[in-house]
Amino acid sequence: MRLLLVLIIPTITILTPLIILISIGRRKNKIDRVNFVVAILGCFLLGLVVPIVATFLSAQGLVYSFEADSPKCVTGAAVFIFFGYLVNLIGVPLAGIALFPPKHRNSSEVS
Repeated sequence: MRLLLVLIIPTITILTPLIILISIGRRKNKIDRVNFVVAILGCFLLGLVVPIVATFLSAQGLVYSFEADSPKCVTGAAVFIFFGYLVNLIGVPLAGIALFPPKHRNSSEVS
């Protein structure tokens, strides 16, 4: 239970904006470019909040098995802030570039 609360749930929480963006980009009925840019910006803004939530979840998981009188050190939970922002600053733009929909050509342009 502790491993689930300390590592697995915060990691999934950090990867949530990236998973959402990939699932939007790989849909069979592609969205247009403007809506995809809005999705990229939305996932990026979500990625600014998610590392803080993941750090809080990890800290709660570390404190889960402590007794009431014992000292609590949850310094290790701060690693999720670093990795969360790293995933957000590198992963979301790269996924957006890789999955960016091509420009549709109108049938009137091809003559």
